[in-house]
Amino acid sequence: MKLFLINLDRQPERLRRMTSLFEELGLSFTRVPAVDGTRLSQAEIERWRGARALRAGETACFLSHRECWRRILEEGLPHAAVFEDDLHVGAGASALLADGDWVPEDADVVKIETKLQRARVDKAPAGAVGDRRLHRLRSRHAGAGGYIVTRKGAEKLLRMSARFDSPVDQFIFDPALPSAASLVIYQLLPAVCVQDFVVREPEVALGLGSDLHGERVEDKPRGTAKAWREVKRPFVQLGGLFWRPLSAAVSDRKWVFVTFT
Repeated sequence: MKLFLINLDRQPERLRRMTSLFEELGLSFTRVPAVDGTRLSQAEIERWRGARALRAGETACFLSHRECWRRILEEGLPHAAVFEDDLHVGAGASALLADGDWVPEDADVVKIETKLQRARVDKAPAGAVGDRRLHRLRSRHAGAGGYIVTRKGAEKLLRMSARFDSPVDQFIFDPALPSAASLVIYQLLPAVCVQDFVVREPEVALGLGSDLHGERVEDKPRGTAKAWREVKRPFVQLGGLFWRPLSAAVSDRKWVFVTFT
C-alpha cells in the first residue's frame, strides 16, 4: 500500500522523526509537501471558500489532504494511506500497511487512528486484520492524522470539496455534514496510530502540539457561552451514561472507546 506523509517544509524535525519511525517499521512513504497557511493569500483562501471561510491554517491543511486524494487518482492507486507528521504508530502497522487486500470493497475511507474517545460503530465486525477488527463508523470521530482512502473515496472527496467550509477532519468524519454522511467509513479497532497532542501520558507525549491549535483556540466559547457549556457538561455526560447502553440494547450499533495499540 502506498503511504503519503504530509509535512511542512518548515518542520524538518518532524520529517526526521517520522522517517525514523517508518524505517523501524520497515515501511516507506512518499512525502507530500504541506500547503503552508502562513503563505496563503486571502484570494487563495476565498478561492476555496464555501458558505463560510476557514482560517488560513485550516484551509492549508485541507488543501494538503486534497493533494493526497488527487495523487491517488493521478497514480491510479486502488487505495493509499494518508498520514500527518505528528503521530505515534503502533508496532502492528507493518503488517497492516503491507498491502490493502483487507480493505472492504465498499469502503470509501478507513479510519486507522483514534482521538482516544468513544465512537458509535456497528456491533458486527465487517472484517479483521490480524487481531484488529473493522467496524462501520456511525458517529463523529474527529482527527485526520491517519486514514486510508480508496480510489472511489478519493473521487467523492475531490468532487465534494471543489469548495469547502469545514476543517478536513470534520468534512470526512462528522456525519452531521453531508460530505461525511455520504461516505462509507470503517473504523479500525484498536486503532494503530494517534496524534501526539491527544496522548496524555507524559512519558509518551512529545509535546509536538498542532499547527491548528493556535487558530482554533480563538473559536472556543468565552464568557456566558463558556459558563453555559460548563453548566450543561455534567448533564450531557449523565445522559450519555443512560442513552449509550440503551441505544446499544435496542439497535445493531454500539458505543466503544477507541483504543490505540
